[in-house]
Amino acid sequence: MTPAPGSSSGRAAATRSPRPRAAAARRTDAAEDAADAVAGEPASKRALRSQGRKTMRKLLDAAMVVFARRGYHAARVDDIVKLARTSHGTFYLYFSNKEDLLRALVAEAGEVVGALDSALGPVGPGPAGWQELRQWMAQFSDAWQRYAPVLRAWTDLVMSDTELTAQAHAAAGGVASTLAARIADSGPPDGIEPKAAAEAVVAMVDRFHQLRLFAGEPIDDSAIDTLTTMVHRALFVGGGRP
Repeated sequence: MTPAPGSSSGRAAATRSPRPRAAAARRTDAAEDAADAVAGEPASKRALRSQGRKTMRKLLDAAMVVFARRGYHAARVDDIVKLARTSHGTFYLYFSNKEDLLRALVAEAGEVVGALDSALGPVGPGPAGWQELRQWMAQFSDAWQRYAPVLRAWTDLVMSDTELTAQAHAAAGGVASTLAARIADSGPPDGIEPKAAAEAVVAMVDRFHQLRLFAGEPIDDSAIDTLTTMVHRALFVGGGRP
């Protein structure tokens, strides 16, 4: 017989009812995670289902926090899974090891940096050109700050890992090539070789962010304005901030 809605047994049934549903949801999530696993192939190189993408995202985000706190070399898988609130078994469904996780983060950072290739429009000497360059500098800065822990680990390993080296060259080279094209289109001052100038700007922005991070100083609007004005005046013969 079905308990009356107001009875004690009815209330108890109502209280208990979410638990089986929650347990069933967890079993479904676990089943999706397991279905995403393919022996011998890291999940970072496979197409994942919805729950698998969520789990992988938690691990990637946790890794960036751990890398920022401890550095890549001192970071442990145990640190990552604890922060992600998952298990070692789940970690190894998605990544072969810590290096494989780093490669996934590097690939992600490379895509974000690669998007900067098409984000910079023509840069003229006037206020509109400064604003265009300023917007691009802000995007570059945002990407750098989000992936700073990954970039540091990437730099440490890039010379000893051919896959990471190729990714680094593709990402940095694309940004520099776009900037070089804009410098060439603007008619740079005598003595300015666009490719060398663009590479110098990318290196300057990178080291500037590292120095600010090390000194504990903010990378705020004033800092981005300063970088923009320096580059605009030097390479686009601009008058500076409008």
